[in-house]
Amino acid sequence: MKYGLCTDLFYLEIGPTGPVFSDTNKLLAGMDLAKKTGLKAVEFWDWFGRDWEALLAKKEEYGLTVTAICSKDRGNLDDPEKREIALAGLKETIEVAKKFNCPNIIVTAGDRQDVDRCAARKSIVEGLKEMAPLAEEAGVTLILEPISGGYFVDSKEPFAIIDEVGSPNVKLLYDIFHYQMMEGNIVATIKANIDKIGHFHAACVPGRNEITKGELDYRFVFREIDKTGYQGYVGMEYLPTMDKEESVRDFMNLMENL
Repeated sequence: MKYGLCTDLFYLEIGPTGPVFSDTNKLLAGMDLAKKTGLKAVEFWDWFGRDWEALLAKKEEYGLTVTAICSKDRGNLDDPEKREIALAGLKETIEVAKKFNCPNIIVTAGDRQDVDRCAARKSIVEGLKEMAPLAEEAGVTLILEPISGGYFVDSKEPFAIIDEVGSPNVKLLYDIFHYQMMEGNIVATIKANIDKIGHFHAACVPGRNEITKGELDYRFVFREIDKTGYQGYVGMEYLPTMDKEESVRDFMNLMENL
């Protein structure tokens, strides 16, 4: 199984007024850490608003794989009036993803839970159907990420939407942390829908820290995923509780000794 580090969350800090998101320098530090520890892959959230050319240069210098980046202006799919904004953002992101040789682009539906769900669902499906040919032509996969607190409240609906869209280049980003919080039944759900999953995120529950902590036995979870023949990446998207280098080596040791 292939794996990488989500540098954004790894370097996120919690300040007195809330989260302090990672900047370019912190993402570069994450790449330095990957090189130092022998980690082969990383991912990050937003390329826009960062010096993505500096990130690209570091990626090429170290020979790293960038497994996923977020689409610009994501989160507008549930609002048809913002469809053009989402499409324009995706077009920009595809060009950047090509430069990084990045196979996955993360999109989200939105966070409006108080809207008419039938209308919002229709908008999400229509938006993904418009986006799918762009992804197919570029040879990238759109990975739809449901998160707790967003539009989706379970895995059943996004999996059904992916079926309805019907493109091999539109899949689900299955975030094990979020889905354990949202509905549980992790392994059975994954095995039943592995053909619709394009990427995984992982963190312990409930703290969203190292996968060696918490209530989930990730050794079992990852072995069961491996049995499905999944060939994609698992992104370690967590907040470290120990020295960062020690934390990376800890999860690498677990992954390499499954």
